[in-house]
Amino acid sequence: MLKKRDRWLILAIIVAIAVFFAINASENTKKTAKIEVYVDNKIYKSIPVGKNEEFKVETKAGYNVVRVHDGGVEIVDASCPDKVCVHTGFINKQSQNIVCLPNKVSIVLTGTEADENSDDDIDILSR
Repeated sequence: MLKKRDRWLILAIIVAIAVFFAINASENTKKTAKIEVYVDNKIYKSIPVGKNEEFKVETKAGYNVVRVHDGGVEIVDASCPDKVCVHTGFINKQSQNIVCLPNKVSIVLTGTEADENSDDDIDILSR
């Protein structure tokens, strides 16, 4: 038999889970404006989402072939032994990313179209 406090605790947990899923769903519906490719935690290339392009990222450890198309990105070939980055597949949401640890390459989807076209972005004012 559940006590009154147990019922309130269960209700609070259910509400917290529902809020988490609602926030996560709203974040995944944002449009991605650009794709950023990092090598060794430094920006290597920034590409608009609408552009179709394929390029090779060469590092000291090896290479990755990156293909940008259809509003997203994927790694189609890599020199790493496990090829986890290739098996990650096509990504097109801001909550997704591709990482190749052996080659120190990561791909992140960032920004919204509204952010990119906005002139209202003021970080600091000085006189």
